[in-house]
Amino acid sequence: MPKSFFLLLYFCILPLFGFAQTSIAGQIIDADSRQPLPYVNVGLVDLNLGTVTDEEGFFEFEVSDGVDTNALLRLSMIGFQTIEYSLKDYIEQDLFFIPMAEETTALDEVVVSTQRTKFENKILGNKTTSKMIYAAFTTNRLGNEMGFVVRQRKRPMILKKFNISIVQNDFFPLRFRLNFYTVENGMPAKTLLDQNILIETDIESGIITKDLSPYEIVIDQDFFVAIEWIEDLGPGNLFFSGGFFGSPLIAREVSQGTWSKVGTASVGMNVEVRY
Repeated sequence: MPKSFFLLLYFCILPLFGFAQTSIAGQIIDADSRQPLPYVNVGLVDLNLGTVTDEEGFFEFEVSDGVDTNALLRLSMIGFQTIEYSLKDYIEQDLFFIPMAEETTALDEVVVSTQRTKFENKILGNKTTSKMIYAAFTTNRLGNEMGFVVRQRKRPMILKKFNISIVQNDFFPLRFRLNFYTVENGMPAKTLLDQNILIETDIESGIITKDLSPYEIVIDQDFFVAIEWIEDLGPGNLFFSGGFFGSPLIAREVSQGTWSKVGTASVGMNVEVRY
């Protein structure tokens, strides 16, 4: 066996035996069109219990009877109004079909001066394309996210591309969501997007690039960029290039879970900006 270094970034999920559980399930639909909403984040806030709706808007996850019934169940989706229930209220109302209304509040606009003639282009993040050091999503649970903080530049940043280096992809096609957040106290906070950005690929190994120009994203503050696991693709392996240097990895196990730093590890993903 060749001598290789492997960086497998995952948490051990131990099965729970001997505990009664309650199934939290439903279907989320668009309040106007009545069409199902895929990839909605559903979970108990900060308890690492949650999931993502499938393409038909359905979700389901288990909650042990030991969980506080006052825990906050949050349903959120870019471009739609967030819905919240106490766990107790949700169970007692016996809800199944949940309509979500579109968000009408516009995001703050950042204006780039048209008088400027000189711009700088820079790749921010981790440029590693190593095939000797592997990295992966920290869990295989839907809603798992991982990413890194990008520091503010001297001028507003125009986001041009997102790049990520894949070592091994057994899924065809592979689809995940790209997210951008504000940063508070060094951790991700509120979304900076008003629409979903999905990345889909069928390459087995290599660089995936997502053109961000059509989204016209301009940011003038520290921000957090993350990829999110949104589909159950069955058995298989997905490994990214990894390393021990560069921007530290921050992740959360599941939708609405708690963000935390993952040691000193880094993943080969970056954003190309112009400023």
